[in-house]
Amino acid sequence: MATIRSIDILDVARALGERPFAATPESVSHWLSDYSRRKGGGFNYNTAITTLYDAFRGLHTAQSARDFCLSNGNPKGRSQNADAISAAMPYALEHPSVCHRIGLTAVAIGRYDGRNVYAKIKAPLVRVEDGRAFLVMPGFRMGYRPRNIEIDFACSVALQTLAQGDLSAANFEYLYAGPGPDILTARGQKPIRSFQAIDGGTRERFDQQQIDRLLDIFVKGVALADQVGADAREPKLNGYRIIDPRQSSMF
Repeated sequence: MATIRSIDILDVARALGERPFAATPESVSHWLSDYSRRKGGGFNYNTAITTLYDAFRGLHTAQSARDFCLSNGNPKGRSQNADAISAAMPYALEHPSVCHRIGLTAVAIGRYDGRNVYAKIKAPLVRVEDGRAFLVMPGFRMGYRPRNIEIDFACSVALQTLAQGDLSAANFEYLYAGPGPDILTARGQKPIRSFQAIDGGTRERFDQQQIDRLLDIFVKGVALADQVGADAREPKLNGYRIIDPRQSSMF
């Protein structure tokens, strides 16, 4: 499992819980300590996530996108990446767009004891369709179905961080391609993957003051979890663009 000093922004939202404004550094520390003990699946969905850029530009068919995921990335996760992009491709093909590549971003959201804490934001592109701009944020993991408030917080942070300048009018678009409502399947069968495109224009948005307050609680929780032995190694951020809060403004 990844170091608690560098986790996905959706996992930051999960650590804050179902009622994030009731979260405390202690509750976050408890969640992170448990998180640190889990064993990961040994792969990620980065291949499927980055494939979306060409998919929305019309440079992939459903089959070519699947084939690309089956032949690139960690072999352990190729079939899972292929299944994820297959779930998203009908939507991408129905919504051809002008796309602006962003890539994968690691945002230094705070510090303790002179050490940065990062949140990884996997929002690979902004797409523009019929004059509307969307910061696209995929959710492809099959191990967890996020709550609405977790999606809204994670996507709000992504917007505050990445939708700047000419893209400041963009809204978020969360492309869910994870487990369906019933993730229980018969023995030996693959879980069923469900797709939903969530338009941020219909969702709650966290403002900058709320985000800063919640990220401060989270960073304090990381510091407490480090004290009780959670994995707080220096993060490896190869392949990520890094945004550092020691600039004049974090967002």
